[in-house]
Amino acid sequence: MPWLNPKRALFVLAALLLAAPALAQDTPVKGGTAIVVLGSDPEHLNPGISTSYPVGAVGANVFSGLVRLAASGRPEGDLAESWTVSDDNLTYTFKLRQANFHDGTPVTSADVVYSMVEIEAPNHGRFKTAYDKIASIEAPDAETVVITLKEPYAPLLSLLSVFDAPVLPKHLYEGTDPLTNAANNAPVGSGPFKFADWVRGERVEIVRNDDYYLEPALLDKLIFRIVPQDVGRSTALEVGEADLLWGFYMPPADLPRLAADKDINTWTGITIPALYFVFINTNTPGLDDARVRQAIMYAVDRDQVVEQAQGGLGQAGSGPFGAGFPYAYDEATDYRTLYPYDPAKAKELLAEAGVTGLKLRYVYDSARGAFAAAGDIMRDQLKQVGIDLVLQPAERAVMVDRVYKGDYDLSMQSFTSGGDPAIGYHRIYHSAEPGTPFVNATGYADPDVDSWLAEAGGLADQNARAVYYHLLDEKLSKDVPVMVMFDELASEASSANLRGMRTLLDQRDGLEFLWFAKP
Repeated sequence: MPWLNPKRALFVLAALLLAAPALAQDTPVKGGTAIVVLGSDPEHLNPGISTSYPVGAVGANVFSGLVRLAASGRPEGDLAESWTVSDDNLTYTFKLRQANFHDGTPVTSADVVYSMVEIEAPNHGRFKTAYDKIASIEAPDAETVVITLKEPYAPLLSLLSVFDAPVLPKHLYEGTDPLTNAANNAPVGSGPFKFADWVRGERVEIVRNDDYYLEPALLDKLIFRIVPQDVGRSTALEVGEADLLWGFYMPPADLPRLAADKDINTWTGITIPALYFVFINTNTPGLDDARVRQAIMYAVDRDQVVEQAQGGLGQAGSGPFGAGFPYAYDEATDYRTLYPYDPAKAKELLAEAGVTGLKLRYVYDSARGAFAAAGDIMRDQLKQVGIDLVLQPAERAVMVDRVYKGDYDLSMQSFTSGGDPAIGYHRIYHSAEPGTPFVNATGYADPDVDSWLAEAGGLADQNARAVYYHLLDEKLSKDVPVMVMFDELASEASSANLRGMRTLLDQRDGLEFLWFAKP
């Protein structure tokens, strides 16, 4: 290292001293207690038997899965240190890390097999989806788990996270009813935090697990505070009685006020992708012509729907599978450039198709205010191109019965991806007999689409999947069986002092990365 002259040395020292406060604020430090707002008391604290939001919020930080999902959605090792996939994509072999449950008992492959087969397969809604594809789950030794599929199933890894396949302690559950086991209320996991206390209706407390097999949490403690009233949640953040409020529990109308508070940081974006669709009944006379469906795309200002019906919490739909999965998105067929708001183009297509005086029924869930607002906007805009839209609100059960039996013309619906387009969206486009709720309401059927969906869902490599999704993007962007209205935006508000949010895909996961800039 070269020597510095005295003046230069003083200058460098002064610069370092001036920079010190900024460095301190940007460097994670240990310590402190963060308070996270929940809107309702968890039913219990076992994510292996429930997909409940508050159960997952606490459980994801107490338990572990074989994998966890990075912010990009890509699976990375959690309890599994590594894994291999056979050439035929049917056999997944996982090697476990050395890890202990919070009571000191080692985590073994027997715990993984027991959790999946005995607890989650019969009791966890989303894991059942994967279990139907599984031929066997075996533990050839204490550190190895082998999952053999009946047929290739690309979303398997995404379904092995703590939310869908948490690893529970076999020694505490074996021989009991997992639905009533006392450990559900005082959980023993292997995650970054240990259960400490639960005052029903008031708070759940978890503390740092210093024996965690990955980097220990930065915070000493997390308190999940239960605030049932909408009005109280944002206020708790504003007066400093809470540090983190997820959009799931935040009234959208409060977001602008929170964003204007200098002591609060707000964020909106996509975490687990979710889409809002307008299904188009392709069996309705007129709507059986793709040019008419394309005309509807041009006739509806989707940006206006996002702003006025969704309070801005969304972005106009980019394609059949949204913008949340880079491998399933193709810029060449982006709906925002392919179908801009253009009433003149819509009229041109309707004239080309020879369709005039079209009268359509818009059937929607009457409990969804955003759907009603979107209907008002669509009615006004479709009228400008000569289409008469009749709004028909219906109680949810009636709406579902009507739409999935084909008794509608347009219907707005929201679908979550479930972490993979094959889990959440394929059912929308795959041909199917009418009548199954939440499966192909439009009547659209194309053998190429069916084949490409099967290929995209069966491959494990995302680059290989992209080939088929791009074929689907091109085909579906021309056929337009549904109008993808918008990608939903998640939101979050937190103390300006809190750092480290959203390190993993699900906002509730990865709270071990939280830290305070000023402890």
